[in-house]
Amino acid sequence: MAKVRRYSSLLLALTVWLVWAVSCTPGFSAPSDVDTLRILSVVADKPYAAPGDDITFEMTVFDGLGDPADPASGPRTLQLVWIAGCVDPPGDQYFLCFQQLADIFGNLAEGQMPPPELFKADISAPTNSGVPNAHSFTTKLPDDIISRRPPPSTGPHYGIAYVFFAACAGKLSPTPLSSLGGAVPEFPLRCLDAAGNKLGSDSFVVGYTQVYAFADQRHNANPTIGNILLDGQPIANDLDQIPSVQRCPVSEQERLAGGCGSDDPTAACQRYTIKAEIADIAEDDPSTVGEDGRPLKESVWVSYFTDAGDMDAPLVLVSDAVEGYLGGEHETGWLPPAEPGIATLWAVVRDQRGGSALVRRFVRVE
Repeated sequence: MAKVRRYSSLLLALTVWLVWAVSCTPGFSAPSDVDTLRILSVVADKPYAAPGDDITFEMTVFDGLGDPADPASGPRTLQLVWIAGCVDPPGDQYFLCFQQLADIFGNLAEGQMPPPELFKADISAPTNSGVPNAHSFTTKLPDDIISRRPPPSTGPHYGIAYVFFAACAGKLSPTPLSSLGGAVPEFPLRCLDAAGNKLGSDSFVVGYTQVYAFADQRHNANPTIGNILLDGQPIANDLDQIPSVQRCPVSEQERLAGGCGSDDPTAACQRYTIKAEIADIAEDDPSTVGEDGRPLKESVWVSYFTDAGDMDAPLVLVSDAVEGYLGGEHETGWLPPAEPGIATLWAVVRDQRGGSALVRRFVRVE
């Protein structure tokens, strides 16, 4: 088991390196750049729960694109939807939930609203700061989420519930039934513009999260995250007290044109250190054991995002399953944008068992 865990940790480290490497490839935006519609996180208050528990999810969504015809218009109004009710699909395959979801939307077309614990539609209007607040949804796990399945011959006895979500910078519409019958069916919703044209991934984001319930009542707490530090100093949550940084007068086009093998056009600009306050929070993972027979720790990592400027490394490992806490060395570099204004910074910490937490701060660019 220890070898399997070591390989998983190496794979995660390789993924971190690859993401960083791609970020300096000419012509491509880094994954940390929030320049389209993005769902940054969906946090469940109980990643592992008990049968019958109420679970509340919070979605943090941001529209970094706005209206392409009017860049000064700011974030667009979004349609958001939550869909629950898919429990213990065969093989735990999420796409085998899609037929159930299609049935829900078929009922909607006939004017039948599903119960509120299975479906919620919401409108996200931009706030004065241009940053929508998190949107929440609460559902209930079935009492028989575990008992409806026979105990496996090996491994823990558990049940799984899926919750799907979508954000649309247009109008949500059911997917035609003719496209739902493939080997991997299409998600039963699409996002249309005012003319009825199907919008792409810069205006329509779908995803899912899951909650586990174990017969042995194992627990998984969400990781905790403190403030975001700018060059070692906490960033105030009050907009009147946020720090100021100097802009980097190099356009986005010039930054993208500078690849790994060419001169860096931003070399004369000041880079700032961004670090989320994350302590040694990794819990024991009872599903994995080391060579000494003891449970290994869960892996923990942090993702950094910004709607202005560029992050050097958007994904950083915080705690390794075998090595443990990596000494708090999980900072990244941030290069401010060319234009003055208010930049948003996000840090999302996640563990490998579905736990997550998010913090957001603002910096003034002058």
